[in-house]
Amino acid sequence: MVNSVDKFKLISLEELKQRKVATFEFRSPSFGLHDVALFWDGTGVYALENSCPHLFGSLADGIVRSGEVSCPLHGAMFDLATGKCTDSYTIDTSSYVVEISEGMVWVFAPGETRG
Repeated sequence: MVNSVDKFKLISLEELKQRKVATFEFRSPSFGLHDVALFWDGTGVYALENSCPHLFGSLADGIVRSGEVSCPLHGAMFDLATGKCTDSYTIDTSSYVVEISEGMVWVFAPGETRG
């Protein structure tokens, strides 16, 4: 069961569809401030840590293709659903569970707060 304090309403689905990508600041008790990026790839909504593990490029600035995003610095490819680096260029990034409810996009970020 998901704790309601771990669930964050971030943006309307319609606005995300128009923007394609949006970032939101969170605070983790483990590593402090960081951004979560929401992606619309034309068919679904996904949430990833907005930082490539290789050189910390902003994934929100990458190219979004069906189910994947590329790092803008070196082209590493990440699966939008899992955060897995699909071309083995670097290690995986974190993914977050997303829920669409009443036209709004919610993200589950256990133990975190909005920055």
